[in-house]
Amino acid sequence: MEPTKPEDDPRSTEGIVRGDLERAIAIYMELAYPDSPPPEAVLRRLAWREAPGPVPLGGPPFEPSASGPGQSATYSLRLGNASYPHMKLQVQPWPSPAGFLLSVNTHDQVAAPDPSSPDAEAFRALQAANQQVKTAIESAWERDGLPTFLAYLKDYIEQEEHRSRSADAG
Repeated sequence: MEPTKPEDDPRSTEGIVRGDLERAIAIYMELAYPDSPPPEAVLRRLAWREAPGPVPLGGPPFEPSASGPGQSATYSLRLGNASYPHMKLQVQPWPSPAGFLLSVNTHDQVAAPDPSSPDAEAFRALQAANQQVKTAIESAWERDGLPTFLAYLKDYIEQEEHRSRSADAG
């Protein structure tokens, strides 16, 4: 299923259509919390979905961040997972047909313990588990036709290979 084009939907905000984000959140939640309901804090962060209108990317509960002056913001929604509360769903404006990409930020690279610390092995196990959840979510998004970086990269490589074959044949 192809994402809806933002210009075709008046409910779009910053390049994402509400229906696409709703699908992405549903997939995320199913895979991040397979055996238990999400914590109350996560449910509060999702309360915006009960109100009609565009996606409120510009304010809470979304966290905007830009990597430099003049750059488009990436919007994060801290949804966590069953083992780790800081994992985030991210919406990033992107020059793609959908106008955005979705990703999961494990948010576990910031303050890793010293490798000789007694907590280091448990932290590495947490990072590995978070990576598995991230991969499962992003793969499910791609299968559902939602735009991910990997899908964009695959399309780009395919287009370049096609161009190269066309140039070689001409």
